[in-house]
Amino acid sequence: MATTFLLNASCPEDRKGRQCTEVCGCERVRCDRWAGCICGEGWTGSRCHTRCPTGTYGRGCTRQCTCQHGVCRPSDGSCNCRAGWYGSDCSRPCVNGRYGRRCQYTCACRHNASCSHVDGSCQCVGAWTGRYCDIMKGDDGEPLVETLVPIVFFLLLCPVVLLVLYKKGWLCCVTPDNIEETQALLELQHVEQDLTQGLQPGWLGRWEKKAKNLQLGNLIGAGMFGEVRNAELRRTRGTIPVAAKTVRVEDAQSYRDFYREAAILIAVHEEKDHDVRRSNIVQLFGVITKADQKYIILEYAPKGDLLCFLRQQRKHATAHTQVTFLLYAVHIARALQKLQKLRIAHRDVAARNVLVTQDNVAKLADFGLARDVYATTQYVSTPRQGECVLLPVKWMALESLELGEYTCQSDVWSFGVLLWEIASLGDEPRYDDRARLTGPVLIGILRRGVRLKKPTRCDDGLYAVMRSCWRDDPEVRPTPESLERRLEHLRQILDPNFITEMETVV
Repeated sequence: MATTFLLNASCPEDRKGRQCTEVCGCERVRCDRWAGCICGEGWTGSRCHTRCPTGTYGRGCTRQCTCQHGVCRPSDGSCNCRAGWYGSDCSRPCVNGRYGRRCQYTCACRHNASCSHVDGSCQCVGAWTGRYCDIMKGDDGEPLVETLVPIVFFLLLCPVVLLVLYKKGWLCCVTPDNIEETQALLELQHVEQDLTQGLQPGWLGRWEKKAKNLQLGNLIGAGMFGEVRNAELRRTRGTIPVAAKTVRVEDAQSYRDFYREAAILIAVHEEKDHDVRRSNIVQLFGVITKADQKYIILEYAPKGDLLCFLRQQRKHATAHTQVTFLLYAVHIARALQKLQKLRIAHRDVAARNVLVTQDNVAKLADFGLARDVYATTQYVSTPRQGECVLLPVKWMALESLELGEYTCQSDVWSFGVLLWEIASLGDEPRYDDRARLTGPVLIGILRRGVRLKKPTRCDDGLYAVMRSCWRDDPEVRPTPESLERRLEHLRQILDPNFITEMETVV
């Protein structure tokens, strides 16, 4: 009796079917023997030859675009905003004083005229006319030359008076350094659109402190590019202990990192509902940008960073230790909620970038200057946009590794690695038992579905939360708000007795 064997072999190129007799005709994609043409993101049709219709995107064009004032990119659904709008869904008009594409232009309207956020045109009020509402008109509509003469004289006199006051030092603390602020915005704008548009004019000057009021102390953290010192800041209400961060190398990356961290913290602290007493983001006290050495002045956390704190507890670990540290994870989930509200991505959520205060509150910190403090296994030198930058590849989401995209969803991936660090009491993350990995190698590992293994004595429920953070599709990862709820529920399940006392036990 004859037996027929069907080998699961591939067909020749561009062929499909049981006998490999059917022609695929795929464009841009490989032909699968059984499925035929499998379209990539942004393409559809039997041969994957048609772009997604307007308003749809993704694999199979099944997702609906959410862009309100812009065009949706068929591949990933990101929005290409029209002039006058910005944000991930192009729903936010340019802030007052800005207009045009990417809100990159500054309005020139004067005398309380309203400025169109689309084209910058001025709507004059009162007796003003002209393109920029800078010409006064009389009853017959003609400019009043007699009135303009004293106004011009006054405008010429004001800069002289302000210059004298500045030279005497009377305006050092209240006059914003517009040149420094503009340069910082230009550095950040092409990569931090939502952040730069959330900053109100004068953001840097409002937080400027005098260098003479900062008394530096011992070095508490240092790397190739930055350092942190104990310090005391003198204020009108007395002197307070602080941590002063600075850059050690004057290169473009360090400059950008410094102002990115300052800009994010200022945006957080100037948000109308921000409460420094309840916030889980490190408190900002000010910046020093007008001295030879620039500083970001932050609250001092005597217990140091969470990674060192976790490793110190290994000798005293008990069955309740991991449960205790889940409180810190809840705190950071709340910090991510705040950043999500402001549409800001942290880009480096990890235990090394979390500070623990004297009151056992975990606070998210290090928005730009922590990339060189730890071992080279944590930060890998990677070519990116013509520069070699240090990246925390083992904490990065797939889309960040492949495309350089950073979002609140990519921060959720990193938060999953932070949970893994907490469960392992500060172990070094390893994929395929390798401590050091390059970005391309790690992409291949993750694309095969490999994830970090469950740490010893880690609860199954906690590991399930981690795995949900590491889903390939950013849209199906949990939100920071849902993570907080799941972690709080997990704490109650694992040890209900610890809920009231763990605030003071650790």
